[in-house]
Amino acid sequence: MKRFILVFALVCITLCTQAQIYASLKQEKSTVVSPIVVQPTKVVYEVTTPPGLRMRNAGRFMTIAGGALLVGGIAVFSSADEKYYTYTSTNNGTVEEGDPKAALGLLMMVAGGGLTIPGVILWTKGAKKYNRFMEKQAALNFKGNGISVSYHF
Repeated sequence: MKRFILVFALVCITLCTQAQIYASLKQEKSTVVSPIVVQPTKVVYEVTTPPGLRMRNAGRFMTIAGGALLVGGIAVFSSADEKYYTYTSTNNGTVEEGDPKAALGLLMMVAGGGLTIPGVILWTKGAKKYNRFMEKQAALNFKGNGISVSYHF
């Protein structure tokens, strides 16, 4: 009889502990996963950003910004009174000669050329990668009633 009471007490303690754990999990709104019932999940592999898209967009931005700087630099440089600018600092003070518009226009032209040339390269390479990826996606069209595969020369 003592053994029966001891086993009964252990079972009751175990059940109460499990009930408390289950109640705390339910309050936290956690999911209890049972090893008996496991539902397989279907994994869909999809590229978040197609290859070449970011390269194309960055190249487009660099080309447009560089072209604007180049044109603006030419306009500022041509509106300068004198085509040179020097700034010298000595013990007696500072000496400034020429027009600062010339220096600003020259800097804008250099920056515009430095952005435009790599921008065109990135834009064309990114567009090629992006178009190649989109053609592959169109060739393997899994939508509709059946599967269609096309081959291009």
